[in-house]
Amino acid sequence: MLVSINDLWETCMLRAAAVRRSVIGVTFSLCVVALVLAAAALAVKPARSAHFSGHMSTQPILGFRAPVKFTVATDGRTLKGFSFGTFGCFGAGGFRPGVNPYTGNSIMPVSGIKVSSSGRFSVAGAKNTSSSHGETTTTTISVSGRFTKAKAATGSVTFSQKITGTFSSTCGPATVGFTAAAQ
Repeated sequence: MLVSINDLWETCMLRAAAVRRSVIGVTFSLCVVALVLAAAALAVKPARSAHFSGHMSTQPILGFRAPVKFTVATDGRTLKGFSFGTFGCFGAGGFRPGVNPYTGNSIMPVSGIKVSSSGRFSVAGAKNTSSSHGETTTTTISVSGRFTKAKAATGSVTFSQKITGTFSSTCGPATVGFTAAAQ
């Protein structure tokens, strides 16, 4: 039986095409598996019931850093007791040496922060109102962040303020980063 060169060439090309399709299929499958594993590795869930504390990225005042604190709920789906230290975008002054200025109205609570299944957390439009000397300050706050480890988190707080009363004014938005770790 005589086989022509064209027949041999065609047979080889068909086999090569089948091998290429097989290699492409295996390569594609490996890439999909790698992406799924990478996505799972990036999804960090927080330690349930863990108490976190840390600092805002603002400059220290008299050696005291602006705090951030929160607790992960027992179900791991919300942050409870989230608060951060700030003097707002209007500022403050008259700090006494050796006395922590982050007390009272300089600690801003935020509620309603949800944690996603991927370990990200956020809330937008949270309000905090305080009054003093005939002036009312309304702070609108957004918090977003993620757990980088089960016991470590990073994020940012964005806020704007409006003062109403004798001297009405607005400021912001201002954004400040934070880091926190479970204690």
